[in-house]
Amino acid sequence: MTARAVLVAGFVVIFAVMLLVDLAGRRPNSVVAPLGNALIAAMRTGTGRLVVLGTWLWIGWHFLAR
Repeated sequence: MTARAVLVAGFVVIFAVMLLVDLAGRRPNSVVAPLGNALIAAMRTGTGRLVVLGTWLWIGWHFLAR
């Protein structure tokens, strides 16, 4: 496998895990918070906003930069 294929596979795995955790959080009586609620909680503080912004920048750089 090439390095690019490994990176793409890694991103697919991360996305799949995020989707599964979000679906698990939407079940009734689940102790896991859905992704939307977790983002709302993170955006309440300045540090959380910086982390969310940094994450978006990192994802954008890796998907859009060539």
